[in-house]
Amino acid sequence: MLTTREVLETTIALEKRSMALYARFAKIFAGQPPLHEFWFGMARDEARHVGALGLVATVLELEGVIDGPSPVPVKEAGMTRLRETIEHYMAQPDSAFAIERALAIAVEVEESELEDLVGDLLKALQERGEYERCQRLLVHDLGELSYMIEQHCQDPALLSRCDALVNHHAETLRQAADAH
Repeated sequence: MLTTREVLETTIALEKRSMALYARFAKIFAGQPPLHEFWFGMARDEARHVGALGLVATVLELEGVIDGPSPVPVKEAGMTRLRETIEHYMAQPDSAFAIERALAIAVEVEESELEDLVGDLLKALQERGEYERCQRLLVHDLGELSYMIEQHCQDPALLSRCDALVNHHAETLRQAADAH
């Protein structure tokens, strides 16, 4: 079983790579201000996750409990697949990314278990305020992603996948609010 430190380190590393991918898309689409701002906002929100998880890690280290068993199970195969997917896209030339492809990649990344893992970690480690903030930002970002897909793609299946993510995370947020 993985320790909390190992799970946090893995999650933070994946969030940083997701942030780098979105920052790269912001650079690629720098000549189109709405797209640049969208991708930069996606990168900024990944950076917020990194910061929240880093703070949790620091607190747990100070409490001397970070090396205990993780309260959240991790599917290592899923994390490995996501890391490989992101690295595959990071290795491709900028010219490989039309907006339709970049949006499809974002849905692929957001469909991974990473965002659920971030939320589960924050919730399990008693960071309810950060958890709810994280979920609200995620629902907002996914809503913006859905809008961008509507505006820039002619792919109803991709839009449907993204809308399913919005609905899933909105329901998760609603359930968290009802639990108070």
